[in-house]
Amino acid sequence: MSRISALLLVLVALAAPARAAEDVRPVAQVPLVPVAEGPNEPLDVLLRTFWAEYYNAAGDNAFGRNDLRVGLIDLNGDGRGELVLMVDAPGWEAEQGNPFVVAEWRNKRWIAVGWGWGDEDTVFATTEVLGGWRSIDGGKVTLRWSGREYAVEAK
Repeated sequence: MSRISALLLVLVALAAPARAAEDVRPVAQVPLVPVAEGPNEPLDVLLRTFWAEYYNAAGDNAFGRNDLRVGLIDLNGDGRGELVLMVDAPGWEAEQGNPFVVAEWRNKRWIAVGWGWGDEDTVFATTEVLGGWRSIDGGKVTLRWSGREYAVEAK
């Protein structure tokens, strides 16, 4: 009888992680909206850091402020919103959606902490919290906190 009980306990223990993964669900949609008009030096610095060749440039895959979607959402529970900045321009969409960067406000500037793919209607913070940071559902990818940054996993 104890072998059967032990076997049942092992089976229940093995099934628990699978059930926990199924319980990951969206808690808040990231409100990705057009960039407000007017100067925004911290945003411009982030854009020039990663997309200098394309941001406010001419040529293939160039984009400007009208091709951006931004949203703020607190992902790490510190009471301050992290930035999600998406490029929604012709030539930038891939099978997984449009590229976006997740950035944290540190030292008076935006610091990238992850990259993902989605569209303005499919980016959600989830119930899953790893290392104090909420995972992000991008529709076809999931971003999970790795301890220093978000890692992208295909769904």
